[in-house]
Amino acid sequence: MIKKLLLTLFISATLASCVKKRDLSQNTVITHILSQPDGLHPFNDNSAMRTFVFQYTQKTLIKLDIESLEYIPMLAKEMPTASEDNLSFTYELKDGIKWDDGTPLTAEDVAFSVKLMLSPLTNNAQIRSNYTTVIKSIELDKKNPMKFIMHAQNVHWDNKYIFSEIYMVQKSLWDKKGVLDDVTFADLLSDDFKETEVLSDWFNAYNNADNSYQPELLVGLGAYQVTEWVASQYITIEKKENWWGKNDSSVYSKAYPDKIIFKIIKEDASAYLALKNQEIDVTYSLGTIKLMKLQEREYFNDNYESAFLDRYAFSYLGMNMKPDGIKRKPYFVDQKVRRAMAYLLPLDEIIEVMMHGKASRQASLISPLKKTYNDTLQLIPLDIEKAKELLAEAGWEDTDGDNIRDKMINGIKTPFSFKLSYMSSPTSKEIVLMIKESMYKAGVVAEPTPMDFTLFYKNAMDHNFDGMLGGWGGSASYSNPMQLWHTSSWVTKGSNFCGFGDAESDALIEAANLTLDPKTHNDALLRLQAKVYEDQPYVFMYSTKRKFAIHKRFNNRGMYYERPGVMLQNLDLKATFSSKNMTPTEN
Repeated sequence: MIKKLLLTLFISATLASCVKKRDLSQNTVITHILSQPDGLHPFNDNSAMRTFVFQYTQKTLIKLDIESLEYIPMLAKEMPTASEDNLSFTYELKDGIKWDDGTPLTAEDVAFSVKLMLSPLTNNAQIRSNYTTVIKSIELDKKNPMKFIMHAQNVHWDNKYIFSEIYMVQKSLWDKKGVLDDVTFADLLSDDFKETEVLSDWFNAYNNADNSYQPELLVGLGAYQVTEWVASQYITIEKKENWWGKNDSSVYSKAYPDKIIFKIIKEDASAYLALKNQEIDVTYSLGTIKLMKLQEREYFNDNYESAFLDRYAFSYLGMNMKPDGIKRKPYFVDQKVRRAMAYLLPLDEIIEVMMHGKASRQASLISPLKKTYNDTLQLIPLDIEKAKELLAEAGWEDTDGDNIRDKMINGIKTPFSFKLSYMSSPTSKEIVLMIKESMYKAGVVAEPTPMDFTLFYKNAMDHNFDGMLGGWGGSASYSNPMQLWHTSSWVTKGSNFCGFGDAESDALIEAANLTLDPKTHNDALLRLQAKVYEDQPYVFMYSTKRKFAIHKRFNNRGMYYERPGVMLQNLDLKATFSSKNMTPTEN
């Protein structure tokens, strides 16, 4: 027994001696993220984590300012000048913007970037329609290589702001042989697009997964360059030595930290310990209870500034309205069944127990923080009996007394037992179990099906799911409903995962988009929200508050509603900072 005790103490001492105490005087920001991006391809990948990294490695022509929530020029000298008919928009690029090899950004790079965004051969079906419905062509100025005109398809709400989400890529880097030079915008937008062998080969190379993960290929106009990516552990970006924007006055051109490390920590307990030991500087995704617990500790409040803030985002339960009927059974093709699911979700309990009150419910696809939110839509309460009535009306009854409802589908008795897909995490697991327990009270079996982000997202795009727990990160800017709700986005395996929509809803989306009149725009959005609410492709669950903690060794610790919530590049290391004593043995 004594030998065993001595061995244990020796091992503990050895492990402790191997732990390096972090040097807080280093000008490095370590920020906590929950998962790694699906990739860092400039057009093909689409996760929120990708966007967080791109804040520092990539640039757009204009940007929604995180503080004022107004659009401001970034790479352009000023906001575009519109023609009288609002169909043409003239831009002029700032002088002195250079790619990493020293060559200047020109309007040819803009045209090339837009071609990639519009091309049907780019693997970006999830977002492409947001741009093909707006941009008709790019006309280069023959006299000035820094000027161009964006010609629009129609009068569109997004015309003036369309370049806020298109990241610029370098034509001479990606297309040295000019393969796309002779491909016109009319070609790319044609229903009869001709794919040649040369184009096919070029796009296969461009879409290659290496362009999403290899640091040397993850280049952009931002102040930082990806230097290391260790899968499922961290991504490191470092400040460029000869970056063009050093003398730019914009707050988005500040680059105080020498290095930013995005540290992937999935478990709340691990993130809690990392904050406790000052191993990370920033988090906006710590679990609610862990941050509340830390806020009770004096040492934490001495070293960190923290807060809970609302955000433009929501969680949802999505239901497959158009299953193939073979691999995925038609559980949710009936609106009554989908509405029954809304009555079965214990959302108030989830918010109280799992979110500790740090979340708010919403009934719509648009955030209540926005003026266009339809506040006439009532929150759907937990009502097991009402759910039972709707399920019975839809033909789902317990015919064999096993407490599970069933129905004859194509001549086969089918129990209502569906797979509920979700991205694996301790919190989501508990939420799914609460949903499962509630649904079982009405004779419905929700079978928890955890998976990683990559598989989850692929299955969603392929419509290969029964039900899914997901979330969308939003923005103060206009979120074009084309991406999530237009029928074309289901056909092309975009982000309309559930198969929502018909001619009426498509017309409302187009009415909201194809106008500059605020009343017409707002009225269409209100009616679209009512249509989605009635058809119930999603059960809109709640919007969680963003959980912030920023180390006090930095100045400029701004926290914002707008994503990503913190401007990491603006964190300015103080000349002196005395870290308070830690209490690592405290529970």
